[in-house]
Amino acid sequence: MIGLDTNVLLRWLIPDREGDLRSSESELESVAKILLSEGAHFFVNSVVIAEIAWVLERQLRLARPIVSEVLSRLLYAENITVGNDAEVRAAQSEFVRSSANLADCVIAQLNLSAGCTHTITFDRKAARSAGFRHVDDH
Repeated sequence: MIGLDTNVLLRWLIPDREGDLRSSESELESVAKILLSEGAHFFVNSVVIAEIAWVLERQLRLARPIVSEVLSRLLYAENITVGNDAEVRAAQSEFVRSSANLADCVIAQLNLSAGCTHTITFDRKAARSAGFRHVDDH
């Protein structure tokens, strides 16, 4: 199994638009060669998933349904193992239903999985999501 960093996945998932990712042809060919290797299996941890969502939503300004679709492709790919898979899938579901960003949703799910009753935050958007409470409401 080969671990994948955010920058590798982004170069694979998103076509370069006007130099957004600043990849040379040889870099893209290298990534394609690795990712399309027969029998290759990859590991993507929950931090990488959160970073991908952040780049798609904040930097590329893609709509949440599109971000969710990209995440689904990663979460359900046969040749990709996602770290904290159950928590990341639950976080994606909450992300679709709420106004919180994916990183906050992952934090809440990881904390719930660790036995926390909730996570306190100053972030009002996150506080409206499952697993969070605002500090003032605690």
